[in-house]
Amino acid sequence: MSAELLAQPKAAGARRALWLATLAVYVLCTLELAHGSSYHQGLLLVAASFAILALSLDLVAGATGLYSLGHAGLFAIGAYGTTILQADHGWSVFWALPVVVVAVGLVGIVIGALSLRVSGLYFAITTLIFTIIVNVLLSNLSITGGYQGLPSPTFPSFPHALAHLGTALVWAVSGCLLVTVTVIWSIRSSALYPVLLAIRDSEPFASSAGVRTAATRVLVFGLSAALAGLAGWTFSFLGFITPGQFNSTASINILVMVILGGMNTRLGPICGAVFVSLFPVVISINPLWQEILFGAIFVFVIVFVPEGFVGVVARAGRRIGRLLADRRVDLQSSPERAAAAQTRPFEIDRTLTDPPPSPVEMAPSASSTVPALEARGISFSYTGEVQVLHKVDLVVSPATIHGLIGPNGSGKSTLVNLLSGQLSCQEGTISVKGQRVEHLRAWQRAELGLMRTFQTAVMVQELTAQDNVSIGLFSQFRRIGSRSLAWPMIPSARRDSRKMAVASAEALRHLGLDRSWARARVADIPHGVQQLTQLAAACVSHPSILILDEPLAGLSAGEVDEVATILRELKASGVTIIVVEHQTRFIFDVCDKVTVLAAGELIKTGSAVEVRGDDRVREVYLGQ
Repeated sequence: MSAELLAQPKAAGARRALWLATLAVYVLCTLELAHGSSYHQGLLLVAASFAILALSLDLVAGATGLYSLGHAGLFAIGAYGTTILQADHGWSVFWALPVVVVAVGLVGIVIGALSLRVSGLYFAITTLIFTIIVNVLLSNLSITGGYQGLPSPTFPSFPHALAHLGTALVWAVSGCLLVTVTVIWSIRSSALYPVLLAIRDSEPFASSAGVRTAATRVLVFGLSAALAGLAGWTFSFLGFITPGQFNSTASINILVMVILGGMNTRLGPICGAVFVSLFPVVISINPLWQEILFGAIFVFVIVFVPEGFVGVVARAGRRIGRLLADRRVDLQSSPERAAAAQTRPFEIDRTLTDPPPSPVEMAPSASSTVPALEARGISFSYTGEVQVLHKVDLVVSPATIHGLIGPNGSGKSTLVNLLSGQLSCQEGTISVKGQRVEHLRAWQRAELGLMRTFQTAVMVQELTAQDNVSIGLFSQFRRIGSRSLAWPMIPSARRDSRKMAVASAEALRHLGLDRSWARARVADIPHGVQQLTQLAAACVSHPSILILDEPLAGLSAGEVDEVATILRELKASGVTIIVVEHQTRFIFDVCDKVTVLAAGELIKTGSAVEVRGDDRVREVYLGQ
């Protein structure tokens, strides 16, 4: 550990030096372009504008799964808004910039709110209709110049003292691209990024960790729209703007840029934008054959390399990295160390996060008269006709392990979803430590210290196990979303990143998963390890109430014993645990009380001995 701590400042210093060197090269390239020919300036500035636009689209398409075809409309509002404010109202282009960015961002928030009602193909169609409406308005309103469009506003030159810097517009567009890249890379480096991917791939997992998934999705779309408005601001100075530049075909071309370069990659949207923008110029052939060639390239990428150009390079890099890591493990590890890692017991250590900014309140002692969780008269129906649950009561004492069993279709998963907030209660009351919560959402219950796992390990496949576990810490750290815009540059954010990394790695280590598993992508690890990873994600924030939905699925006998030890350690630390499981031997061995459901009704609640000996339980569940 000491060697790692010594290596961290050196690695941070190396990264800082690399960033400074990259920035210096970027500034020198901008200076060279600012003194270049108007022809080359025009080509590269168009590519830079579309790079900003492609990055904005990738922020929502790649990170949250919202495939928007409305970014051409947002792009148009930014370009036309800048032009009209300057030409008709005499605004400085620099005053128009924040107004346009904020206005387009607000439009994006309105559009993003639609994602709460529609998603997938329907969201894409909805946003495409938005682009069509914007294009119709641009083509018919007199203020926009109709089909003829508007001439670009004049961008001011540098004052005489700075004339040696070259063309001012080049520096402005270059600066906007740099700001966009910085914001996107900051978000991808922040604790918010794994959360966004969890919203995209497994919204229940994100909400159970305390994430306001709906609000987060809307705000991210608003930020994406604001960046599209910024792209429109830069594009407005590059020539005559007409409605045809912002039609539905333009929307598809923007998505093509992201897909060709590599969706949800750092450099992919930039590479795709440069390729699509410069392709007609570089491939100077018959326009018909040019379109056919471009279409053939796009089809090839979609069919054979759907991760795009940069995605292919990243995949090759991961393969090489895994080979090198396996070789190091083979050379450095020993059977004794591996065995010790797999048998290390799980211990609750509440100083892992040093401490977390918002610690979850410790569960009350077992002698408390207030139940840790109490559900009374719970009834629920999916169709309104057949009830899945009917007048079910569940009372769980603090710092105990409470089992929930029953045959398939008995309503166990429905009850768990009601308790955790994934479903809304139709009838009955639910209380956590005496506080009524049936009206609260899943993320609000997580803030009260109620965490859960799922039957199937619902995690982000492309992230490492450690990154997935860190999602469980979301409710423990404040202002993750607002700080994500400049995460690497904020000292408190960097400290929180280190705390979350340490806490996540320790949670996995306590479950017997060493660093090689922690750094492996979830897509590359076995099902049993995935189950332990989601258990670590639920435990890492030190919840007061933990609901486990079939935690033993896919685990070996040794791993089942390990989970039993973990649950006993959690109980000893004051955590209340509800376990849904089909393995009755495990339930009767570790649980203080057991509740049995059958056909949506409560059959029996009592100790393991009482439940095992009940005649009706033996009839409907044990088959005796």
